[in-house]
Amino acid sequence: MRNVYYIKKATELEMSGSSIWDLAETAEICCYPWDNNGYRPKTEAKILYTEKGLHVYMISYENKIVASYTKMNDPVYKDSCMEFFFKPNPENDERYLNFELNALGTLNLGLGKDRFKRLPIPESTLENFRIKASVREDEVESFSGPSWSLQFFIPYAFIEEYFGRIKIGSGTKLTGNFYKCGELEGHAHFGCWSEVKSEIPDFHRPECFGNLILE
Repeated sequence: MRNVYYIKKATELEMSGSSIWDLAETAEICCYPWDNNGYRPKTEAKILYTEKGLHVYMISYENKIVASYTKMNDPVYKDSCMEFFFKPNPENDERYLNFELNALGTLNLGLGKDRFKRLPIPESTLENFRIKASVREDEVESFSGPSWSLQFFIPYAFIEEYFGRIKIGSGTKLTGNFYKCGELEGHAHFGCWSEVKSEIPDFHRPECFGNLILE
């Protein structure tokens, strides 16, 4: 059975206050199918939708992080990283977007049906996503927790550039997954919200996505 996450609606004005996230449902990234060292940092994700797009908030409770990549579409999954993969139009289009961000907010973003031959999204789109990271580059080495977080925005206008016009409103169903990963020495980890069934770590498994339903 697929995991289900219900996305609540908010106004753009409400999104300017941090307390709005208290109203959002929490998706816990607590499934670690490839755990071999016991490192399972508590990590949570939340989404709200407005008339203009999807707002995503993610937080991970860690006392140490790695964050070395600073250019868009760098391999940020090698750093301390949180990710959101989703299909905007799952019934009619097999392609999905992979939003991968390290603790600095550096974004890796692509489009495709699977992990192969993914189309990298150009850096010219970066401002669209309004990325806010809680950690600055000069704070990485001294970081000692208790958590780090990310916020970003996915405009419907951006989605429609690649998927055409799609219905987005109450009752709309997307599919997707939330992930946590990192290659800390001795603490390599790969966590997911909706369980991924694969012999080796592989987040590019759209068949394992859960349902994301707009209320």
